Amino acid sequence: MLFADDIVLIEKTKEGAKAKLELWRNALESKGLHLSRSKTEYMECTFSQERNTYIGDVTIGDQIVKKSERFRYLGSIIQMMAK
Repeated sequence: MLFADDIVLIEKTKEGAKAKLELWRNALESKGLHLSRSKTEYMECTFSQERNTYIGDVTIGDQIVKKSERFRYLGSIIQMMAK
C-alpha cells in the first residue's frame, strides 16, 4: 500500500475546498489509492477584512472534515492567528 502525507490544498472558499477535495479523492481512487477521511483536516484563515459568508461544513463525500486551528506541516507548526 502506498502513502502520501502532508498534502496541502488551498482555496478561497469552503465551496472551493469541497470541490477540490472531491477532485482529489476521485483522482486518487481512480489510481487505486485511498484518501483517509479520518486523518484529513482543514484550517480556515482570513487574510483580509473580507469575510466568507458561506456557512456549512467541509465534507468529503458524506463525511464532515475536522476543522483544526493548528497542525504540523513539513516540520513546521501552522496555526490560526489570534483575532
